[in-house]
Amino acid sequence: MVVNMFEDIDTFEEAFNKLLREVLEFDLQNPFKDAKKVLCIEPHPDDCVIGMGGTIKKLSDMGVEVIYVCMTDGYMGTTDESLSGHELAAIRRKEEEESARLLGVKKIYWLNYRDTELPYSREVRKDLTKILRKEQPDGVFAPDPWLPYESHPDHRRTGFLAIESVAFSQLPNFSNTDLDIGLNPYNSGSFIALYYTHKPNYIVDITDLMELKLKAIRVHRSQFPDDIWEKWEPFLRTIAMFYGEKIGVRYGEGFRIMPGLFYHITPFTDLI
Repeated sequence: MVVNMFEDIDTFEEAFNKLLREVLEFDLQNPFKDAKKVLCIEPHPDDCVIGMGGTIKKLSDMGVEVIYVCMTDGYMGTTDESLSGHELAAIRRKEEEESARLLGVKKIYWLNYRDTELPYSREVRKDLTKILRKEQPDGVFAPDPWLPYESHPDHRRTGFLAIESVAFSQLPNFSNTDLDIGLNPYNSGSFIALYYTHKPNYIVDITDLMELKLKAIRVHRSQFPDDIWEKWEPFLRTIAMFYGEKIGVRYGEGFRIMPGLFYHITPFTDLI
């Protein structure tokens, strides 16, 4: 017999709160508390550190295994006409590995799609699905695909592909050849957290880690030579202050965190 947990509830507010706390067990006050392993999915080989480098270091220091999934090869990220795309991609791979080590990240998956040309396709979802099923992370980080005015298609597509793959990887008939090689449907995730967001509902204080974050970003020398860094350092500090001010600290990193169920047919997702 199915028990109606909402039998004595009269208002949407009561139902909404009961759904979050008792049914979904969603705790926005401490969303990472049970995490042992997380994936950080990035469009290019510098987005995890730019979007959430301080949080990555905090998680690593807490004993959480942070794994990067880099969607593209970084082939296009230069204005230097003397540098070929193949040379740049190799440089960026080394920069990413060095930067990741500073933050305690030891594993990186490279999907190696061409920079600026990430397909929005079933094949990419299958790639992500296989990783999700193999690693069974407790949470997934990805760029917010709904960020207004985001001009880069790799960023928008990475966000959508990540969210969709979390959903589809739970379905045994999606990319079912994964099961033939011993993988199980993904069922471990407790949250999806979107970085690069204009609507944060959770902010991490990174005041004591801001300088390390900037150091890890600057490892990407191909992206941030001195003339570009003169603009990007104050830009990055301003973004961190934008988030930090919302919780009364100097520097922060903002996330939009929601239970996976709320990414489908839900009219009240924005209320979290």
